[in-house]
Amino acid sequence: MKILIYSSVFYPAIGGIENLTLALAKEFRRLGHEVKVVTEQVQRSGDPIEDIEVVHPSRRIEQLKLFFWSDVLYMPNITLKGVWLFLFNPFKKWVVSHNDFHLANSNDPKTRLKNLMIRAASNISVSKSVAGALRTESTVIYNCYNDEAFRVYDDEPRDIDFLFVGRLVSQKGCELLIDACSRLRRPFRLSVVGHGPEFAKLQAKVDALGLGERVTFLGFMRDESLARVMSRHRVMIVPSMGAEGFGIVALEGLACGCKMLVSDAGGLPEAIGGFGDVFPVGDGAALTALLDQCLARPEVDPMSEAKVAYLRDHRARSVARKYLDVFA
Repeated sequence: MKILIYSSVFYPAIGGIENLTLALAKEFRRLGHEVKVVTEQVQRSGDPIEDIEVVHPSRRIEQLKLFFWSDVLYMPNITLKGVWLFLFNPFKKWVVSHNDFHLANSNDPKTRLKNLMIRAASNISVSKSVAGALRTESTVIYNCYNDEAFRVYDDEPRDIDFLFVGRLVSQKGCELLIDACSRLRRPFRLSVVGHGPEFAKLQAKVDALGLGERVTFLGFMRDESLARVMSRHRVMIVPSMGAEGFGIVALEGLACGCKMLVSDAGGLPEAIGGFGDVFPVGDGAALTALLDQCLARPEVDPMSEAKVAYLRDHRARSVARKYLDVFA
């Protein structure tokens, strides 16, 4: 199959959609399909993606050639910048995956047009939560994670209590977590992985609360270095304040053997598949209670057969095959 991916965001940018799209593209290739990408992301000249041609949208003639070459055009979230291609073949197979709630949360003319146009596509939602908010039918295919990097590293001692991984912005809820930790009466250690515009504010809060010896900011990390840090922690918290389409980071933490605590924010509870605890969005008292329970019972969550099977179904190759079924 000849697959053309049209995405506003892509490698080398970092984010949930970017990571998912790159993982799928690589798996499509490994499964024997041809893959080409149109994206606004400028590529690193010395770091090409093996056997995947990447074209910038400014090269209109190249886009048109790739459109005619392809058997299917796949968009991770619809972008109107690529819809013009269907003027040349409105019957081309078109698949759109929906990774968030932006088509449900807005009613401006641009969003109304997108909601109208996706009716002509085969649609995929990354969670039941997203599917329920979408204004057309879709197939639910949960996201994948990088199973080569994210796994339990037995040579890493699991000796730190709590972990937060995410952008340091208000939606991700790190401030809520720090406040919840400040009410704990038992000793604890919290590591914060990530960067963002709220770093200085969060650092000042930690200092003001007198938690400087208990909270450590580790900066940005990814791939194996991040997985190894995850493997050193007993509990990982994803305290998002706004609805998440899915939450790949929750899958990564689960795969690294962390006990998961997530907020009831969109598709996050679906991401952990019942292997963890869920608390109401923004409920700091409920989060403090869960953290206290984890400190009172510091046993490591076992990597049960059921959890291994759940994670196996979310490997990149397993998810890529489900996408290919829709493409076909």
